[in-house]
Amino acid sequence: MEKFLWVCVFALFSINAYSIGEVSNAQVTKVRVDLDGRAMVFFDRPMGGTPPGCVNPAYVDALAFDASTSGGKAILGMVLTAKSTGSPISAFGMGFCSIYGGSTIETWNNGFLK
Repeated sequence: MEKFLWVCVFALFSINAYSIGEVSNAQVTKVRVDLDGRAMVFFDRPMGGTPPGCVNPAYVDALAFDASTSGGKAILGMVLTAKSTGSPISAFGMGFCSIYGGSTIETWNNGFLK
């Protein structure tokens, strides 16, 4: 079981090494949630790494997620905690834009509070 967990950890790190946006030790500046459950979080700086070409220039400092799913609810809880406490957050995109029509904002992959 321990070997399996290590394989999963290394797989997650290798995924983040490719064409994706990332932000480290950033402050959450805004959180937007729409009626249909789509949501986005804005950071105090643009996404680094290699964000995908589908990102609209107005959203270079944001990631999108679906807050109507269980994973999206967890993300929403984490970013609201970061916003309310001022805790820094690190997050990675998925390398594509799927939440807001496929041509606006990179989709959230994973992240963590510090």
